[in-house]
Amino acid sequence: MALLVRGISSVFIAPVQHTLNTMCNKRGIIARYRAVKNTLVMVCNKRKMIARFREVKSMGYIPSHRTRDTGIGKTFEDCVGVAENNINAPDLFGFEIKAHRENSSSYVTLFTRRPSFPDDANSILNTKFGTPYLNNPTLKRLHTSMFATKSNTYMGKYSFQLCIDHEAKMILIQVSDLQSGNILDKSVGYTFEEIEETLKNKLENLFYVSAKRQKSEGTELFLFHKADVYMHPSIERFIDLLQEGEIMYDIRIGSYKSGTTYGKSHDQGSGFRILPQSLDKLFAYHEEVE
Repeated sequence: MALLVRGISSVFIAPVQHTLNTMCNKRGIIARYRAVKNTLVMVCNKRKMIARFREVKSMGYIPSHRTRDTGIGKTFEDCVGVAENNINAPDLFGFEIKAHRENSSSYVTLFTRRPSFPDDANSILNTKFGTPYLNNPTLKRLHTSMFATKSNTYMGKYSFQLCIDHEAKMILIQVSDLQSGNILDKSVGYTFEEIEETLKNKLENLFYVSAKRQKSEGTELFLFHKADVYMHPSIERFIDLLQEGEIMYDIRIGSYKSGTTYGKSHDQGSGFRILPQSLDKLFAYHEEVE
């Protein structure tokens, strides 16, 4: 019997092993081919994005297409041919586009996303801790900013702070009583998995444009004169920056004021924001463009 088993092994197992090795080699070749292809596509897309930027730069000062803070982003995106959208995908050639006024110290919005859990997260926070609208006291809103490194003060009653649970892989929104320090709620938050998914789908490649500005007859004009290319963010770097206080989180929750959804809470752009000088700490690749 032993001889028979050994015979079967030599006759049948060796060819099977050879087939498996061949399949593994083919898979490895396919994986390398895809990696090279993706790299070439990204290099090509980066060149297209830079060329489009330089076309806009050559236009000189451009009147803002919209008043207020969002005018700069709207103007640049119009010039490069991006239709306004709120989809969770890059803007153009695989790049998310963000524009800012030169020398501005304002935080840059990385992405907006409602909390991962629970399903009624916005309602929980707004009902418990929101404040009434001045023009409609029966409805509530909750707008506040917080960090992982320190707690804030909200309406003289509460303090908000992000808590990072490495074991559970969660970012939790902790709300405490300002006077006693007792934790009032810690049920709402984000999973590392969803943050990583957003970084990959929305921010894998970032084109960050800087503009000089001037005013003419009350109209703001922009000269988009330089840009920074950032690529390959990671969840590990994101969490590190949270823990170092370089990424801020904004809660933006309101209530519907009309229609069938009257009174229900809804997200108005809750999201994570970063200082411009910290962007290169989030991404593995950085290139300056002029």
